[in-house]
Amino acid sequence: MTEQVFQHPDIYRIDIPLTGNPLKNLNCYVIMDGGESLVIDTGFRNEECLQVLMEGLEELGISPEHTRLFVTHLHSDHSGLAQYFDYPDTCIYMGKTEHRYLQKLMSGAIRQLRDLMYLAEGYPPEKYYEAENKNPAKIYMPNREFAVTELQDGDEILVGSVKVTALEMPGHTPGLMCCYLEKEKIMFTSDHVLFDITPNITNWPEMENPLGCYLKNLDRILEYEVKTAFPAHRNLSDKTLRQRVEEIKLHHKKRLEEILEIIKKQPGGAYEIAAGLTWSLRGKSWEQAPEKQKWFAVGETLSHLEYLIEKGKVVRKQREASGKMYNIYTCELNGLPEDSYNFRNK
Repeated sequence: MTEQVFQHPDIYRIDIPLTGNPLKNLNCYVIMDGGESLVIDTGFRNEECLQVLMEGLEELGISPEHTRLFVTHLHSDHSGLAQYFDYPDTCIYMGKTEHRYLQKLMSGAIRQLRDLMYLAEGYPPEKYYEAENKNPAKIYMPNREFAVTELQDGDEILVGSVKVTALEMPGHTPGLMCCYLEKEKIMFTSDHVLFDITPNITNWPEMENPLGCYLKNLDRILEYEVKTAFPAHRNLSDKTLRQRVEEIKLHHKKRLEEILEIIKKQPGGAYEIAAGLTWSLRGKSWEQAPEKQKWFAVGETLSHLEYLIEKGKVVRKQREASGKMYNIYTCELNGLPEDSYNFRNK
């Protein structure tokens, strides 16, 4: 359950199960030095995650009433249990951008915009709301406000003598933050860089070109000297951060090419385009896939479409069907070179 993954300073990992979720687990990290501690992320707001987290902290001699918590981003597998650290002697850190977005999400304002966005892409309403209501991001998110100390990019936290720098790396979410220990050359990559799976990059209402933002910040994270990378899910890896970043960039390049080929053959909405893409569906067809997986797939398709629009490779138009307006994406040949959507070093 709890293992030490680094010495001097002491860093521990609490392996929190995400039962029934493709992510499988959350790596909750704890930095300890000089009698102080910093917990990084929490797990879902459910009994299983709460029990494992609290048992792990107890094993390390830490009380949630007398520690500090760093929530890297708003997803419920990272923020779900944050409210259990909301005590007078506890400080909960979160990026300012991310915290403000989480507040909008909890109020319902962002959900309304997202509903309209997905339905305009041809997502059948009954299937969309089925996926939305079963989405763990909604079910297991915090259900009440909690006090937050908001951080800006570059802000520093001292844990004993250990300096932790908060780095804002938007893309996976509007204001995700990684934690960097410059002296030790350690990067807690959160969901910005994962080693066993590719982070989901979806379209967020009020966020412009999330995939472009994400790719820019993949390049940015390589500006820091990193000997050890601690991802938020699955296993630790012997690969270097640079190796994994290049793999992820290649994945998105292939995805962009695949989307373009589909649109050239048959323009359509994001739901139709997603149905024609290659997904890891454990041998199931698109029709057989669980609706919550389709929900994530359509969101990721949307982020790639926005990127292609930004690059001038795709245009978004509207079509009318049954008295309603829907988006449709088509290729527009405008003299741009074939590799104009290549994001390397952009």
